[in-house]
Amino acid sequence: MHNLLILFIGLRILKRVGEQVLQSLNRRYYENHANQDGAKTTLNITADDMNKSLAYSRDKQQLATVSSWLTDIVALVFIAFGGIGYLESFAKSQAVAWFGSTNELVIGLLFFAVLALIVMAISLPFKYYQAFVIEERHGFNRETKRSFFLDLVKGIIITAIFGGVVLSALMLIIKHTGSYWWLYGWLFMVGFMLFTTWIYPTVLAPIFNKFTEIADGDLKSNIFKFADKVGFKTSKIYIMDASKRTTHGNAYFTGIFGEKRIVLFDTLVSALTTKEAVAVLAHEIGHYKLNHTRWGLVQGVITAGLMFYLLSFVVAHAGFYQALSLSSVSIYGALLVFYMWLGLVDFLITPIGNYISRRNEFAADRYAKEHLGDGKDLQDGLLK
Repeated sequence: MHNLLILFIGLRILKRVGEQVLQSLNRRYYENHANQDGAKTTLNITADDMNKSLAYSRDKQQLATVSSWLTDIVALVFIAFGGIGYLESFAKSQAVAWFGSTNELVIGLLFFAVLALIVMAISLPFKYYQAFVIEERHGFNRETKRSFFLDLVKGIIITAIFGGVVLSALMLIIKHTGSYWWLYGWLFMVGFMLFTTWIYPTVLAPIFNKFTEIADGDLKSNIFKFADKVGFKTSKIYIMDASKRTTHGNAYFTGIFGEKRIVLFDTLVSALTTKEAVAVLAHEIGHYKLNHTRWGLVQGVITAGLMFYLLSFVVAHAGFYQALSLSSVSIYGALLVFYMWLGLVDFLITPIGNYISRRNEFAADRYAKEHLGDGKDLQDGLLK
């Protein structure tokens, strides 16, 4: 077995053990009776509600533990026994059989298409169990099996279209732009990210949900009143039919150029009073007004640039390809190698992202409280 493969497997197992330890510490914290009593007092909730919340958390964590371990075990066994090499040979043979081609671009697209189907097949049972066992058991699921699989088909089609475009573009850039290909690849990905963010509310989101403009009334007038008060420009407010899948509620806004669209889940509108719904939305607007959204975008751009720069060191290193049983140095192989090793690096920087996220959430709460006069409506809305 190649030394780099042994190192990768060892680090991947170490990562999984580390995540398991963190999950156990988290569960030990919320299973502590003193912490539970403190939460009940602070949140003013009943013991029955606390028990329901704990049961939901336990079920979700158990599923996450099982799915994570099984997925990692299957992936590592597949890699250790040369599965990537067999997949490459299959992609090459099919490229010749279907298209009469030995072009690296065609082989790469087939390679990633089959790999994506394998990953989907492994994850599908867990997603199904999450929706129709756990969410159903706790009274949250409203999705039918038909809609579940219809969403799956839609997701596959969208992923095939957008994924095919991205992979094709990246492989062409790597092949034809010389030593600075990583810079051009980074610029392409930034443009693509902005493009998909721009078309998401009008093209992608309606594929999965129905969006209806909010009717005239107290909720609409109060939202516009608050938006005008804080200088948040919004063109339209939409109600999304989230209730066809879940009873969970949420609110968000979309748009990166010009005015923003506000979206409210119909489950949120039905569960909260007008003041509570406005307060929850004020929290989301707080993220925008405090520049969390912009800084998140900047962070994503910088991170993508760093990723592509690091990838440039992988492309010419034959050892990474040999470790995965790939026949030779290839563009699609470079993308796969980098993605696999990136997951190990991501584990180390995740705490930084979590810290920033928590800080931003508290800041958005403070923003809503300051501009609403008090935090009572926000507190009640979030509790519901």
